[in-house]
Amino acid sequence: MSTQAPASSQLFPSFETNNFYAGNTLNRASWLRSSSSFLNKALHSSRPSARIIVLQHGNPLVHGSGTSEGHLATLPWSRIASSLGRQALQDVFGAEINGLHRPANIRNKDQEEQEKVSEKDWKRATDSFVPPGLDIVFLGILQDGDSMTQQGQDQTNEIKGVPYFALSLTHRSPRGAQTTEQDTKDAQGLERLQEELLKEGYDFVDTRALAQAGSWPAGDAAMIAEARSLVDWNERMNYCPACSRRQYSLWGGWKRCCSSGLLPVLEELSSGASQSNTHLVRSLLGTSSASNSASSDSGEVLLDGKPPCPASGTLSNFSYPRTDPTVIMGIVSPDGNSILLGRQKRWPKGFWSCLAGFLEPGESVEEAVKREVLEESGVEVKSVTYHSSQPWPFPANLMIGCLGVASTTTIRLDLDAELEDARFFSREEVLPALEASAGWTLKRHELAAVDEDAGKKEEQIRKERERLGLKGDANARGRRLSGKEEFDKKDSGSVANVTSRSRSRSAGRVPRAAFKIPGPTAIAHVLIASWARGEAHIAGAPLHDGAQSGVNRGKM
Repeated sequence: MSTQAPASSQLFPSFETNNFYAGNTLNRASWLRSSSSFLNKALHSSRPSARIIVLQHGNPLVHGSGTSEGHLATLPWSRIASSLGRQALQDVFGAEINGLHRPANIRNKDQEEQEKVSEKDWKRATDSFVPPGLDIVFLGILQDGDSMTQQGQDQTNEIKGVPYFALSLTHRSPRGAQTTEQDTKDAQGLERLQEELLKEGYDFVDTRALAQAGSWPAGDAAMIAEARSLVDWNERMNYCPACSRRQYSLWGGWKRCCSSGLLPVLEELSSGASQSNTHLVRSLLGTSSASNSASSDSGEVLLDGKPPCPASGTLSNFSYPRTDPTVIMGIVSPDGNSILLGRQKRWPKGFWSCLAGFLEPGESVEEAVKREVLEESGVEVKSVTYHSSQPWPFPANLMIGCLGVASTTTIRLDLDAELEDARFFSREEVLPALEASAGWTLKRHELAAVDEDAGKKEEQIRKERERLGLKGDANARGRRLSGKEEFDKKDSGSVANVTSRSRSRSAGRVPRAAFKIPGPTAIAHVLIASWARGEAHIAGAPLHDGAQSGVNRGKM
């Protein structure tokens, strides 16, 4: 087999890459997230019906059998509401529907005069309030050619398109927190819905271990990335980082708010009658009576016995969903004929991938690539070229894919001891691995080895199925096989430019590979393929016949 890169068949496909989990076609309508009337209208829309992406431990609901087996399943809100014990047309979002009313007047701490609670402050604390017992998130609207006409807070027009939401079945109040009767009802309803769906033959799967995911339409995978990251963020951010009070969700799941914003309700109660659901407020604030006593270094103590929240009334980055930038890089040797790959000890036998790491504060992408490669492998990098990016919702990373050229090839693993091994692989070694991995995905037990958190969730899911008297994923093997068959029929936008080119379709054989690399739904595969097949422009890499042949013909 030749070690020369094949001639590029396209003009810079690596600059047009649309990786798995990218390509979201939803109009996120961010300007309407703070409108509870819009969110409720979207949730109850019937022509067409809103669709709910249902998650269990972050894993999406898929069809468990039939022609749609292994593909994303969505449900109408009416189906979910019935299991939750809610009326199909009952509003979900908003302060008043959840029993919160702006106090008309309150007294100051010395009880000397009455002050009005400003509408601005109340809106900041309650806009599109999400009931604490539910982790439900507005994702956006799938439109069919029509532009969305709603502007600002105007919801007089009909919603054009299909609204999408995400709902977590495994959301519960944080351990030890006070709860309301509605919280308990919601938790019971979510558990009931989970049991019903499993008994109806649906399944919940991690898309990293689902072969059919490679054939999903690009938009489906992208919606999962958005849904999974937002749901996970809402479930992790239970307490305010500034003052340790409980947080709750606003803006249809796009903002977290410190419960200190609801203290005016308790202040109103201490000076007279209150129209609000004080049980809800007290459960969030962790108070059992209208007032407590406590001391504070600042001398000022609020009615819940704690000092004022430092983040109150300010713009805080922890109030909004986070994305963690991560660099992942294919580093080629100085002569351009081999690529650096590494493996961690806990990974499946024979599994190798690109090096990767988080950006650090005050660091550019290029600097992060050079630092991470040096720390993990001892290899110095002289030039870096951006390739493409990929949302990676495990839980909320943005993988920034780069290619680079090494100035040295000596490997040393003793700097941060993160890798078990690292080495340069030749193109002759890599091409068979690419072909062998074209329709390959991690098995569930392999995923558990790669991701410890995924392994814990898999064990929880297994126990839940046993409790319900259901077998394990009995059709997992058949699903993997059918997924491989479907890979070649995939939506052209569902996976990047990594389709198999040398596989013998008549014989159905794949070249024998000495090792495994990630499947094509991972950006690591895309980076490796773009180098091995001569598709990538790599600044500073030597030109070979065919390799980078489009450099002088295309545009960056």
